Amino acid sequence: MPADHYAASGPRWALGAELVYRPIAAALVALSPHGLSGRTVLDAGAGTGAASAALRRRGAKVVAMDLSPAMLAWQAAARPPCAVADIRTLPLSAGAVDDSVAAFVLNHLSDPGAGLAELGRVTRPGGAILAAVFANDSRSEARDRVDAAATAAGWQVPAWYRDMKATAVPLLGTADDMAAAARAAGLVGVHAEERQIDVGVTEPRQLVRYRLGQPAFAAWLDAIGPERAATVAVQAEEAVGDSMAPYRPRVVFLRALARVGAHPQP
Repeated sequence: MPADHYAASGPRWALGAELVYRPIAAALVALSPHGLSGRTVLDAGAGTGAASAALRRRGAKVVAMDLSPAMLAWQAAARPPCAVADIRTLPLSAGAVDDSVAAFVLNHLSDPGAGLAELGRVTRPGGAILAAVFANDSRSEARDRVDAAATAAGWQVPAWYRDMKATAVPLLGTADDMAAAARAAGLVGVHAEERQIDVGVTEPRQLVRYRLGQPAFAAWLDAIGPERAATVAVQAEEAVGDSMAPYRPRVVFLRALARVGAHPQP
């Protein structure tokens, strides 16, 4: 099984990174071409539960899966049934779920088509498959200032993160690339679009919480300890400045359907 780079990220992700991921997950779930109430929906790459929460608000019966046990452990007692799994080899039979959601997991894969194909396999024919990744042209000077402040304080970009950003992230980072990958994976009714999303992050404090909640910072923040980490956060807020523009990342959204006749009804 691939390395778990999120093993130390659960609390920071839930309390920080989800400031951005939560509203995007809600926008993704809203793309469903049909109502989700009463339907069994897979949340693949569930993390600490942003998409699961959006699905449950719409009445879905959620099954959550993620590669990281630590991410699934966050408030586990209040969350849907879950399993540790790789999106490319899901422990589900063909057509086991009515619909599937993959919020910011396919962009971690050097072979995202394998993930899309697996979602198509486990989703009932005609069921919705919804996915989201950051667009290649999603840029933020303010976010870059947070990284620069962390670098000045001693943070070094982990090799795994640098490699992922260079090789995996760009593969689905345009609507055309996302649509092409979905069709190549056998999905139908494919619609991909790129949109800028207002996630409600308007203050330096929020942006710093989001950015430092990412797993690329986890090992370093743990090593320097909470007091030093708090100082770094203040320094990052000062670097961003009070005049920051609202953080509005560009996101590529996919809405597609599992191919009818791809597998028998369960």
